[in-house]
Amino acid sequence: MSITTESDMFERELQKLYHAEIEILDLNGDLAEAAASREVEALFAGHREDTVTQVTRIEEIFELLDEDPTERGSPIMEGLLAEKDEFVHEVEPDDLRDLDAIGIGTINERIEITLLDRLLLLAENLEAPQQVVDRLEKNRSEAEAALEKMQAFLEERRASRAE
Repeated sequence: MSITTESDMFERELQKLYHAEIEILDLNGDLAEAAASREVEALFAGHREDTVTQVTRIEEIFELLDEDPTERGSPIMEGLLAEKDEFVHEVEPDDLRDLDAIGIGTINERIEITLLDRLLLLAENLEAPQQVVDRLEKNRSEAEAALEKMQAFLEERRASRAE
Protein backbone atom coordinates (compact mmCIF):
# COMPACT_ATOMS: atom_id res chain seq x y z
CA MET A 1 0.00 0.00 0.00
CA SER A 2 1.46 3.28 -1.10
CA ILE A 3 0.62 6.14 1.27
CA THR A 4 -0.05 9.32 -0.69
CA THR A 5 -2.81 10.99 1.35
CA GLU A 6 -3.83 11.50 4.95
CA SER A 7 -6.78 9.25 4.21
CA ASP A 8 -4.40 6.46 3.16
CA MET A 9 -2.40 6.98 6.33
CA PHE A 10 -5.55 6.92 8.47
CA GLU A 11 -6.59 3.64 6.89
CA ARG A 12 -3.14 2.11 7.46
CA GLU A 13 -2.99 3.25 11.09
CA LEU A 14 -6.51 1.98 11.77
CA GLN A 15 -5.53 -1.41 10.34
CA LYS A 16 -2.41 -1.45 12.54
CA LEU A 17 -4.44 -0.53 15.61
CA TYR A 18 -6.96 -3.26 14.83
CA HIS A 19 -4.17 -5.81 14.50
CA ALA A 20 -2.55 -4.60 17.71
CA GLU A 21 -5.79 -4.84 19.69
CA ILE A 22 -6.46 -8.38 18.48
CA GLU A 23 -2.91 -9.37 19.43
CA ILE A 24 -3.33 -7.66 22.81
CA LEU A 25 -6.12 -10.10 23.67
CA ASP A 26 -3.58 -12.93 23.61
CA LEU A 27 -0.77 -10.79 25.02
CA ASN A 28 -2.75 -9.88 28.13
CA GLY A 29 -3.78 -13.50 28.64
CA ASP A 30 -0.17 -14.64 28.37
CA LEU A 31 1.03 -11.93 30.75
CA ALA A 32 -1.70 -12.79 33.27
CA GLU A 33 -0.72 -16.45 33.10
CA ALA A 34 2.99 -15.69 33.47
CA ALA A 35 2.54 -13.23 36.35
CA ALA A 36 3.77 -14.31 39.74
CA SER A 37 1.41 -12.28 41.91
CA ARG A 38 -2.36 -12.27 41.97
CA GLU A 39 -2.25 -8.48 41.67
CA VAL A 40 -0.41 -8.52 38.34
CA GLU A 41 -2.43 -11.48 37.10
CA ALA A 42 -5.66 -9.62 37.88
CA LEU A 43 -4.38 -6.46 36.23
CA PHE A 44 -3.92 -8.22 32.89
CA ALA A 45 -6.88 -10.57 33.16
CA GLY A 46 -9.13 -7.63 34.01
CA HIS A 47 -8.03 -5.72 30.93
CA ARG A 48 -9.39 -8.42 28.60
CA GLU A 49 -12.97 -7.10 28.68
CA ASP A 50 -11.76 -3.57 27.89
CA THR A 51 -9.74 -4.90 24.96
CA VAL A 52 -12.73 -6.79 23.54
CA THR A 53 -14.74 -3.56 23.75
CA GLN A 54 -11.92 -1.64 22.06
CA VAL A 55 -11.80 -4.17 19.21
CA THR A 56 -15.56 -3.76 18.78
CA ARG A 57 -15.20 0.03 18.63
CA ILE A 58 -12.54 -0.27 15.93
CA GLU A 59 -14.80 -2.59 13.94
CA GLU A 60 -17.54 0.04 14.30
CA ILE A 61 -15.16 2.67 12.93
CA PHE A 62 -14.50 0.50 9.88
CA GLU A 63 -18.27 0.14 9.46
CA LEU A 64 -18.84 3.90 9.82
CA LEU A 65 -16.24 4.45 7.09
CA ASP A 66 -17.85 1.74 4.94
CA GLU A 67 -14.68 -0.38 5.02
CA ASP A 68 -14.11 -4.02 5.90
CA PRO A 69 -12.20 -4.57 9.15
CA THR A 70 -8.69 -5.41 8.01
CA GLU A 71 -5.57 -6.06 10.06
CA ARG A 72 -2.13 -4.81 9.15
CA GLY A 73 0.81 -6.08 11.13
CA SER A 74 3.46 -3.81 12.53
CA PRO A 75 7.13 -4.57 13.16
CA ILE A 76 6.78 -2.77 16.49
CA MET A 77 3.93 -5.01 17.64
CA GLU A 78 5.68 -8.12 16.36
CA GLY A 79 8.77 -7.11 18.33
CA LEU A 80 6.71 -6.68 21.48
CA LEU A 81 5.18 -10.13 21.02
CA ALA A 82 8.66 -11.60 20.54
CA GLU A 83 9.78 -9.83 23.73
CA LYS A 84 6.82 -11.36 25.58
CA ASP A 85 7.68 -14.83 24.28
CA GLU A 86 11.27 -14.43 25.43
CA PHE A 87 10.14 -13.22 28.85
CA VAL A 88 7.68 -16.07 29.35
CA HIS A 89 10.39 -18.66 28.66
CA GLU A 90 13.36 -17.09 30.44
CA VAL A 91 12.36 -15.13 33.55
CA GLU A 92 12.05 -17.31 36.65
CA PRO A 93 12.09 -15.35 39.93
CA ASP A 94 8.60 -14.14 40.91
CA ASP A 95 9.51 -10.50 41.48
CA LEU A 96 11.26 -10.34 38.12
CA ARG A 97 8.33 -12.00 36.32
CA ASP A 98 5.92 -9.40 37.66
CA LEU A 99 8.32 -6.58 36.82
CA ASP A 100 8.82 -7.85 33.27
CA ALA A 101 5.09 -8.43 32.73
CA ILE A 102 4.34 -4.86 33.81
CA GLY A 103 7.20 -3.58 31.63
CA ILE A 104 5.81 -5.31 28.56
CA GLY A 105 2.32 -4.12 29.44
CA THR A 106 3.41 -0.48 29.74
CA ILE A 107 5.24 -0.64 26.41
CA ASN A 108 2.10 -2.07 24.85
CA GLU A 109 -0.12 0.68 26.24
CA ARG A 110 2.31 3.37 25.09
CA ILE A 111 2.29 1.91 21.56
CA GLU A 112 -1.49 1.83 21.62
CA ILE A 113 -1.70 5.44 22.85
CA THR A 114 0.74 6.56 20.15
CA LEU A 115 -1.32 4.87 17.41
CA LEU A 116 -4.49 6.44 18.79
CA ASP A 117 -2.89 9.91 18.99
CA ARG A 118 -1.85 9.64 15.36
CA LEU A 119 -5.34 8.46 14.35
CA LEU A 120 -7.00 11.28 16.29
CA LEU A 121 -4.81 13.88 14.59
CA LEU A 122 -5.56 12.41 11.17
CA ALA A 123 -9.28 12.15 11.98
CA GLU A 124 -9.31 15.83 12.90
CA ASN A 125 -7.47 16.80 9.71
CA LEU A 126 -9.83 14.66 7.63
CA GLU A 127 -12.90 16.02 9.44
CA ALA A 128 -13.95 12.46 10.25
CA PRO A 129 -17.43 11.92 11.66
CA GLN A 130 -17.70 12.65 15.37
CA GLN A 131 -18.70 9.02 15.96
CA VAL A 132 -15.27 7.95 14.71
CA VAL A 133 -13.48 10.48 16.90
CA ASP A 134 -15.55 9.52 19.95
CA ARG A 135 -14.61 5.85 19.59
CA LEU A 136 -10.93 6.65 19.17
CA GLU A 137 -11.00 8.97 22.18
CA LYS A 138 -12.74 6.33 24.32
CA ASN A 139 -10.11 3.73 23.37
CA ARG A 140 -7.36 6.22 24.15
CA SER A 141 -8.87 7.01 27.53
CA GLU A 142 -9.03 3.32 28.43
CA ALA A 143 -5.44 2.75 27.28
CA GLU A 144 -4.32 5.69 29.40
CA ALA A 145 -6.18 4.27 32.42
CA ALA A 146 -4.54 0.87 31.93
CA LEU A 147 -1.12 2.51 31.70
CA GLU A 148 -1.80 4.46 34.90
CA LYS A 149 -2.68 1.23 36.75
CA MET A 150 0.58 -0.35 35.64
CA GLN A 151 2.57 2.72 36.60
CA ALA A 152 0.86 2.74 40.02
CA PHE A 153 1.98 -0.86 40.53
CA LEU A 154 5.57 0.15 39.72
CA GLU A 155 5.38 3.15 42.08
CA GLU A 156 4.07 0.92 44.88
CA ARG A 157 6.92 -1.50 44.23
CA ARG A 158 9.47 1.35 44.39
CA ALA A 159 7.96 2.74 47.58
CA SER A 160 7.95 -0.63 49.31
CA ARG A 161 11.61 -1.20 48.45
CA ALA A 162 12.58 2.26 49.69
CA GLU A 163 11.12 1.56 53.13
